[in-house]
Amino acid sequence: MAWLLLMVLIGFLAILLLWVRRVLLVFSGSRLRRLCGAMLFVANVFVALTAVLGGITVATGADKFPADWLAGTLFRSYLVPGLILSVVVGGSATAAAIATVRNRGFGVLSSLLAGAILLGWLIGERLILPPAAFPPQLSWLEAIYVAAGLMMVVPAAVVRWSEGSRRP
Repeated sequence: MAWLLLMVLIGFLAILLLWVRRVLLVFSGSRLRRLCGAMLFVANVFVALTAVLGGITVATGADKFPADWLAGTLFRSYLVPGLILSVVVGGSATAAAIATVRNRGFGVLSSLLAGAILLGWLIGERLILPPAAFPPQLSWLEAIYVAAGLMMVVPAAVVRWSEGSRRP
């Protein structure tokens, strides 16, 4: 599993180095707008890479979770939850990362949506899975993904608000 984390880290850094300059051009104007654009891009790429790969490991069983955690849910195996994580959560973050590089307006809207999807996924996990699946308090991993979701929603809302406040 360590090799997978290393590959994700290398891919993450390579994508950032290749595309962050373009993001800064797309989000040009003010220092705040450039900072928000960079935050959106970093969060979107991080979630895209980790959700797609994480969903694949969950769906294929490479990441083992107890089958009894699914008792009382709609799922009989981790295949469908893994696919949802990869396709819906990871796919929306991938689309948002691409949009952020191409167009500020679409980047902002898609980041808002992808961040809401990620935060919804996290809330859904807590609601669907039994308490035994979680530590008594928020785990460090959940905290990272809550922060990533907020890094997708809050800067997008700031850019949206700042652009809306300039219109007559």
